[in-house]
Amino acid sequence: MRSLIVSIVACLFFCGCKPSTKHLVQDYKLERFDENGKYYVIASEDLSGGGVFDGTVEQLGFDQNWILARVNRLYQGDTNGWYVLNLKTKQVVGPIQESDLKTNAAWTKIEYHDPEQVFSGK
Repeated sequence: MRSLIVSIVACLFFCGCKPSTKHLVQDYKLERFDENGKYYVIASEDLSGGGVFDGTVEQLGFDQNWILARVNRLYQGDTNGWYVLNLKTKQVVGPIQESDLKTNAAWTKIEYHDPEQVFSGK
C-alpha cells in the first residue's frame, strides 16, 4: 500500500500529472486523474493516493450529511462495494449491502451518478 502511495505522489511530481478536482460538499472534492481516467473522493487535507475511500469511485451520491460511493478498493485484499462517509463524524463505513442503501431513510433520498456526470455537472 505504501509503495502505491509513493508511486502516485512520484507521478504527480516527476511526470507532471495534473489531477483535476470538482468540489462536492464541505471540504471534499471529486478528483480525476487525467492519465488513467480514474476518480477519487478526497478531503482538502488528504495526501493519500486512494482518497477518503482508499479506492476509485464507480458511482457517487452526496448531500450535506453523507457521501456514498461504490468503490473499487486499491488493495486487492479489501472488499469492493458501497462505502459511506458520515460528514458529521468523518467516519467511513463499509462495505455495506445495496439493500441497506434502499432501506436507510437518510440514504434513500440521495441520487447516485457516474463520477463523469458529477464531475461535468450534468
